[in-house]
Order: sequence, then C-alpha cells, then structure tokens
Amino acid sequence: MNPTHLVLTSVLAAALATSSAHGQTQPPDLSSLKDKLAAKLGGDKNKTAPASTPTGTAPATPATGAPPTAPAAAAAPVLGTGPVKGTLAGQGAEMTTCEKMAKDPASPQWDVVCVKPTKTFAYKGSVTNVGATFRFNPPMTSRTTQFKVILFKNGVMDQYQEITFNTGGRTSQIAMTVTPGTYQMKLVDQFDTDKVALTDTIVVSPDTVGDRATNNVKSGIGKLMVCSEIDDNWKCLNESGTWAANQPFNLYVRLPQAIDGLTAGWAIFKQLPDGSDGVLVDDLLQGTNGRAAYWATTGGHRLTAGTYTIYSIAWANRTSIGNLKSYFAKTTLHVK
Repeated sequence: MNPTHLVLTSVLAAALATSSAHGQTQPPDLSSLKDKLAAKLGGDKNKTAPASTPTGTAPATPATGAPPTAPAAAAAPVLGTGPVKGTLAGQGAEMTTCEKMAKDPASPQWDVVCVKPTKTFAYKGSVTNVGATFRFNPPMTSRTTQFKVILFKNGVMDQYQEITFNTGGRTSQIAMTVTPGTYQMKLVDQFDTDKVALTDTIVVSPDTVGDRATNNVKSGIGKLMVCSEIDDNWKCLNESGTWAANQPFNLYVRLPQAIDGLTAGWAIFKQLPDGSDGVLVDDLLQGTNGRAAYWATTGGHRLTAGTYTIYSIAWANRTSIGNLKSYFAKTTLHVK
C-alpha cells in the first residue's frame, strides 16, 4: 500500500472529525490538505522503502551460469584376489575365474587349470570370454550336492550353467559369453538356489570393438578388391573401382589377420540415388578352407550399368537388407 495514501486518509479523517464536532457539514479544503501533506512529506518523497525478505524465506541466489554439479560416480566394485572357497552340506568347493584354461600337468584332464586367474574380463562379442575352474573336496559323486553357477547383474539373474564334474569328481569347469557389467557369480545347490556355497564378483569391461564381422573380429578391417582375375601369387590383376557392363570380374578380400575357418560369402546391392543400398542384386556363398586371411572368387561375375555396394561377409550375417554393419570389407563398384 502507498504510504502517501495512508497519510492523506488520516488527515482527511481528522478534518472530518473536527468538522463534525462543531456541527458543520462543509467538506474540508482539499487543496489545503494537499499543501500540508506535501510539506510533511517533502523530505521523503524521493526515498524508496528498502526491499525486505519475508520471514523464513532465504534470499534468491543469482544465476551464475556455472554448470550443475555432476552426480558422484558409482564406486568401483571391490574385487578379491585368488580362488574363492566355500562349503555346502559338507561338500567343499574352490572356484578360480579366468579367461583361458589349460591341461592339469598332474593329470590327463584338460581345461581344469586357469592359465592366468583374473576377475576382470574383456567383452569379445559372441566369443566365450569368462571361464572358471572348480576343485571339490571331498570328490563329488552322484550322491553329493549337485551345483550350478548363476551370474547376477544388478541383482537379477543373467544366466546360469550346471556343473558337470570330471572323472574322479575332483574338478570341473565352465565357459560363458558375458556382456559388459559387474556380476556376482554364485555357486549354488542345483535344486535349491537359496543354498549358496560361495560367491565372487567379476567385471566385464565395456566393449572397445563395436560392430563385428564375426566372433570378435572388428567389422570392416579388410580390403575388398575387384579384379579381372587373381594370379597364383594372390595378386589382383587389373584392380579397379569402375567396370564395363556385362564384363566378367572377380572379388578378392584380404584381412590383416587370419580367422578360423567359416562359411563366407559376398553380398551385392544396387545403390539408390542418395548412395545408400537398395535392392539385393546377388549373394554368393564361399568357404575359406580352414584358417585364412584372404580368399577370392574365380568364376567371374557380371553386372548391368549402375553403382553397387559389394560386401565380404560371414554367411551367418547374410541379409537381404542393405547398409550392413557386420562385414569383413566393402567397396563401391561403378558399372558403365
């Protein structure tokens, strides 16, 4: 409320009261009242009342433009060292985690000794990347507690594998394909998972490869060439990215590393005006005859005029939809 109005109202009320006390009904001289009011307030008319903060309300903090404080990073899991031991219903067990397993030099059994024990693993696509060996004391039999291993991620079961003991009942092993994350690995009673013999924590690091051509082979690592033919020394003859329509050519791919034998193939898509893959024109199946770092066709292929994307692929990744993500190599061929 304006303080000037308050004073005017008070003076006016006083004047009316005085007039009424003398029995007069003539209204007060407002001009005179305004002059008196101006004289009374003359020294304060240019002052402004200071701003006040309501009781219990903190003053507003001016914006500074500084970015908000990032939340604290989650604490890194605490990983143990060495094997983990436990007992359930009188059956002792010892578990050691590792990526690779080997033969026990004291017995004829394979994959029962960890080459390099670890609790941190790399993600390797479809390749098994987490292993564990087990030792049992006393030896397991069909009458003792039967076990299985369960992996939990964020408190939820991710996968499990039953334990099959080796001859003699003293050892066993498992191998799993595990995606990135932190896991609790529990050895439990096969028929009552609330009964736990031992627990360990492992970590699978984030993926560093990305799209894969096959297994853990990075997509696009090779070179695909279009040749008139490939000579006996595996040299591409008349290599070119432009070819005459309906003239035979062969396809040749080289990788920087040998891969395990697989069924490979080729996929040819005709490009759309925007450069993306359109219709599938042809796909060709080809074996690699064991481990190989390069292979080629020899029969000759022909295409009509147009621009094509040609891929070297693992046959398991064959698809009729273009713009592939999983391939060994690719190239663009202009046919005129």
